[in-house]
Amino acid sequence: DAIVYLGLREDTDPDTMRWALRSAQAGGPTFPADDFVARWPVERHDHVLIPSGTVHCSGAGSMTLEISATPYIFTFKMWDWGRTGLDGLPRPVHLDHAFANIDWSRREAWVARELLHRVEPRGSGPGWRSEVTGLHELEFIETTRHWFTGPVDHDTRGTVHVLNLVHGSEVVVESPGGAAVGPYRITPTAPGEHATLRAHVRGTED
Repeated sequence: DAIVYLGLREDTDPDTMRWALRSAQAGGPTFPADDFVARWPVERHDHVLIPSGTVHCSGAGSMTLEISATPYIFTFKMWDWGRTGLDGLPRPVHLDHAFANIDWSRREAWVARELLHRVEPRGSGPGWRSEVTGLHELEFIETTRHWFTGPVDHDTRGTVHVLNLVHGSEVVVESPGGAAVGPYRITPTAPGEHATLRAHVRGTED
C-alpha cells in the first residue's frame, strides 16, 4: 500500500493551490494534498525520478533512498502535514521560494511518461546483472543497480562511486591492489542475491 506523491494532477489550478497552502500555513483548513498532487503506488526497488521543479513527497508506507545533488539544489517544503511548533501554528515552510520554483507543467501524463518505471537492462554475466535506473536527463547524476550472488568487479575509472547496499545482508568492498580508486571488488558475506545502487557524476569517467 505504499505511495509517493509526484507531479500535479491534470486539473490542478496554480492559484487555487497557492491559496490552499497559504491558508493551511496560517492555521486554516488542512491542505488537501490529494486534490492537487498526483499519487502513485510504489513497490520495493521502484525508482522514481524527481527533476528540479517537480512537486513531490514520500507517502505512507514508503521508505526512500534519496540520491540527490545538494551542493546548490534545494527542496522547498510547502506543507508539513499539520505538524505544529511550540506556538501551536504549523511549522515554518518555504512557500514563496517553492512557488517561484515549481514547474506547473509537470502533470500526471508527463510524470507517467518521464519519471516512472524507467529501468533499463545494462548487462549480465555469470551470477550478476546490472540495470540503469538513472536520474532524469535534466540531472547530472547517473545511477546503476547491480544484482549479484558472488564476487563482482567494478572500476571507478577515475571518478567517484557512491554505493548503497539496497538488497541483501552484508557485503565487503575491497581493492585488489590496495588503491583508493580504480578497480574494486564487492563480495557478499552470505548466500543469496544482493544488490547495490551506484551513483556517479555523468561524464567524469576516464
